Amino acid sequence: MRTLGSLVAALALASLSGVALASDADALIEEGNQLWTRGQLDEALQRYQAASEADPKSVDARIKSAGVLYAKQEYRAGVEQFQRAIGIDPKNANAFIGVAIGYLHMGQDGPAYAALEEAVRLDPSKYDRVRPLMERIEGRVPHFSPTPGMTDEQIEEHVQGMK
Repeated sequence: MRTLGSLVAALALASLSGVALASDADALIEEGNQLWTRGQLDEALQRYQAASEADPKSVDARIKSAGVLYAKQEYRAGVEQFQRAIGIDPKNANAFIGVAIGYLHMGQDGPAYAALEEAVRLDPSKYDRVRPLMERIEGRVPHFSPTPGMTDEQIEEHVQGMK
């Protein structure tokens, strides 16, 4: 039977190892940043993936991984990383913008538009930044211009009607 002291020690050790994992992830992200700057994309991606393993709640590691994947033109894999970041932080407007960019590169205007709308819903200050992308989609698909305030289900119905 564990004593109260050994239980407290075990809990302290567990919390310290969480801190160590987070600082390990931060160091790996920094290494990845340096590698990316030097154009060493595969090595940078390995560091970001290692950071994700060291700290599974690291949104930054997921977003950086997605960025490298986009630089390598691996858009589907990049979208998946952005979606994992959203799974960790569902209010991250930048991750939704990242998803939209990937969908645009894959020629999927409907999901791209929906992701941009979600980014603006989460952070209205992003509208000026994403407006050109939204207008680009509307220009390519003239009949696609969801009205503000549409529900996700209405947007999905609209997108399905475009196919």
